[in-house]
Amino acid sequence: MSLVRSNGTPVTKAGLGTYFTTVPVTDPLIKIKETLYELERDDGTTFPPRRRAIRFRAGQVIRTSELLAEFPDPAVTSIAPATGPAAGGTAVQIRGANFTPGSVPKVGDVACTNIVVVNEELITCKTGAHAAGAVPVTVTTDSGTASLTAGFTFA
Repeated sequence: MSLVRSNGTPVTKAGLGTYFTTVPVTDPLIKIKETLYELERDDGTTFPPRRRAIRFRAGQVIRTSELLAEFPDPAVTSIAPATGPAAGGTAVQIRGANFTPGSVPKVGDVACTNIVVVNEELITCKTGAHAAGAVPVTVTTDSGTASLTAGFTFA
C-alpha cells in the first residue's frame, strides 16, 4: 500500500514528519488490570453504599480522565455554628460536596471527634480544643482536601 497526498504526490517514509504534528498526550489510554466496582444503594443513590455494580471490567481500555472522574474533589462550603469555645466540644455541621465514608474533618489543625458522614454533603462532628482565633475548616477524602478559610472562630 502507498500513501499519497490529495494532489497525488507520493508520501515517503523519509518525509513523514512533514505530514503530521506531534500532539502531547494529555489524556492517555489506560488498561484496567482487574474489575473495579462502584458502590450503590438499591434506591439508586450512592450513599451510604449497599451493593456493588461493575464500573470498569478487567482488560477494558479507557481514558485516564474517565477513571479520575470517579474521584471528585471535595468542597467545604459552610460550618454551623461558626464559633465555639477554645476548650472544644462544639457540635458542628460541615456542609459541602463529595464527602465519602472515612472523610476526616479538621477545625484548625485539630481533627474533629464523634465524626458522622451523614451523606455526600454533610458531616457532623465535635471540635477539639484549640487556641483562640479564626481557623480553617478542612475535610480530607481519598480524592483530596478541601478548605474553608477562617471558617470557624475559637473564642
